[in-house]
Amino acid sequence: MNLLPLLVAVIVLAFLTGSDSLFYLAYVLIGVWLLTAIWMRQALADLRLERRFPERAFHGEVVQARLVVRNQGRWPVLWLKLHESLPLELHVPNFEQCVVSLAPKERAALEYQLKCQRRGYYMLGPLSLQTGDYFDLTPRREATWLAQPFIVYPRVVPLTRLAQSVPSQLPFGNLASQRRIFEDPSRFFGVRDYQPGDSLRQINWKSSARTDQLQVKRFQPAIALNTLVILNLNDDEYALRSRVPSGEMGIVVAASVAAHLIERRQPVGLAVLGMDAVTEQVGLQVIQPVRGREHLMRLLETLARAERASTTPFVQSLDQASAKLGWGSTAIIVTPGSSPRLEEALLQMRRRGIHVLLVATDPLIAFHSLRGHLEQIGIPAHWVTDEHDLDVWR
Repeated sequence: MNLLPLLVAVIVLAFLTGSDSLFYLAYVLIGVWLLTAIWMRQALADLRLERRFPERAFHGEVVQARLVVRNQGRWPVLWLKLHESLPLELHVPNFEQCVVSLAPKERAALEYQLKCQRRGYYMLGPLSLQTGDYFDLTPRREATWLAQPFIVYPRVVPLTRLAQSVPSQLPFGNLASQRRIFEDPSRFFGVRDYQPGDSLRQINWKSSARTDQLQVKRFQPAIALNTLVILNLNDDEYALRSRVPSGEMGIVVAASVAAHLIERRQPVGLAVLGMDAVTEQVGLQVIQPVRGREHLMRLLETLARAERASTTPFVQSLDQASAKLGWGSTAIIVTPGSSPRLEEALLQMRRRGIHVLLVATDPLIAFHSLRGHLEQIGIPAHWVTDEHDLDVWR
C-alpha cells in the first residue's frame, strides 16, 4: 500500500471542503508516514551480523555454519528476510533463506551445513537483507553484507610405501653423514661423557645416575635432503576430455605426497604451474622445502587455491622450480603426461644429482611408451588416474 497518493487526496479534499476532520486525518497520516520512514531507516542500521564457521576444512568434512543477526536498537524489526548465497559445490540449493522478527536487543540465527566434497577456495555470501512495515506504507529497505572466504583442503590419501617407489641411492629425507652438519634427534645411537657447552636438554639422566657421571645423548649426524613436488596445471598440456579429472588427481597426488613426507619429518616444498584462485596470478609459484605441520597447512592451502590456466610451457618452468634443489634431493613431477622436451629436461635434472620421479595423471596418454623412454634414462614413472592407483604406495 502506497500512503502518498492517499495523503495527497485527503489534503486536497480538506482544503476543498474545509473539513476539520479531514485536516486531522491528514495530520495523522503525515505523522504515521514520517514515523514509519524513520523506523524503517533505523531498523537496518541497528542490525549486527556475524557468520560463525571454521574458515578452513578438510575434504569430506561436514561444516556447520551459523549466521547470527542481532537487533541492537530500540526499535523492533517487524519482519526481516535473510537470503544467504552459497556455492553450489558445498550446498544444494545454492542459498539459504528465512524470515524473522526481532524485538529490541533480540537475536535470531540461521544455520546451515556445508558438505566439503570438493577442494577449492569459496565465498560464503553475500547476504541480502530486506525489511519493511506490515502495510508497505514506505518503500522496503534492502542491504547487503559482504561474503567471506572459505577454503576446503584437497583430499589426502594416506601413503606408507612411497619411499620404496624411488630406486635411488639416496632415499627421501636425511642422509647419514660423517660430517657434523647437525644431529638428527630421530637417530639416537648412544651416550657420551658431558663436555662444556653441551645443552642440558641433551643430558641422559638415567645413564648419568647409573654411572655417577653426567652423560649426554648422542645422535647420528645428518645432512638434510629436500623433496620438491612440482605440479603441472598448465591447461594447454591437458587433453580436453580428461583435463578436469586428471588435474584434480594431480592435486590429490601432490597433497598426499607432501603430507606423507612431512609426517616423516622431512623437508618438503611445492611448485605449482597454474593460477592462484585468490590473487588470480598466472605462472609458477614455488614454496621452498620446510618441515612441520604448519608448513603442511600452507602447502595444502596453496593446492586448494590452485587452478588450471594457460601459461608458459611446463618444461620451461622446471629449471626455475628446481633451481635451489641441492645434490641428492628428490623432485616428484606430477603432470598429465608427456610434453615436448620433457624427457630431456628430466635428464638434465638427473645429471645435476636430483632424483626424479614422474607421476602421470591423464588416462588418455600412451603411458607405457612414456615409461619405457624414461626407464632408459633411469627415471621411474607411475600412472595415477584415480585413487585406486595410489594403492601401490599405501
